[in-house]
Amino acid sequence: MGFVKENINGIEIFRISEFEDYGIEGFFTTRRYYGHDSFNLSYKWAEQKEEVDRNFRILFEALHIDYRNIFYAKQVHKNDIIIAERGFDFFEYNQETEADGLVTNISGIALITMHADCFPVYIVDIEKRVISLVHSGWKGTLLHITENAIKILKKKFLSSAEDLLVAIGPGICKRHFEVGKDVYEMFFKEFGDEVCFEYKESLFVDLKKAILLDLKKNGINLSQIISCDMCTYEDEDIFFSYRRDHRELKKLGSMVAILRMVRR
Repeated sequence: MGFVKENINGIEIFRISEFEDYGIEGFFTTRRYYGHDSFNLSYKWAEQKEEVDRNFRILFEALHIDYRNIFYAKQVHKNDIIIAERGFDFFEYNQETEADGLVTNISGIALITMHADCFPVYIVDIEKRVISLVHSGWKGTLLHITENAIKILKKKFLSSAEDLLVAIGPGICKRHFEVGKDVYEMFFKEFGDEVCFEYKESLFVDLKKAILLDLKKNGINLSQIISCDMCTYEDEDIFFSYRRDHRELKKLGSMVAILRMVRR
């Protein structure tokens, strides 16, 4: 089943159906709300803070998420992972702690990451009842942030690879992630020719493939991975994309990934 598209109170979202058997909810939002394409969840790209506040309130109400029990971090495109031991009020707490990966074993805390081409990676330990949500852009992917999250699960929570269920959400596909020679060579050094290719004298990197290689290296089989095939760059009517729209600031926005345990 994988990522299932749903319309909830006018909001178009994708739900990870396989997680629900384990009392866990995973979502990825889109830019669509009642047929319009401006459901932006990024304060950075909004003209007014109140507009984004309103959108988050609509989202939390639609998904029955307690806005007073949220955890997010300041994303800086690195590979740091932070363990959330309690949530906070989304509208009152200004988070300054930097991290691009989140982990918790506390039921009810909603982990949130922001996206506009970077891949969300959802990791669930179905036995130890631990969840992790990762924001994997090209810098984080190069720094093996998904691998770091798995290492935290194994070291801090004694997770076993065979108990992990992983979902990779929408992100920019390899056809549209053209890079310079320096980035190409860094990825080639870290991941080899499986993620790097040339086309018509241009250089490209397959970020999703790099994430999959890190998962495989850490004992995660393909049967444990749910992968979304949509591209944030190509599917303009559904997703915001920084790479596609960065020259027109009024078009920019962000979606969010959400992961939480709703029961122990």
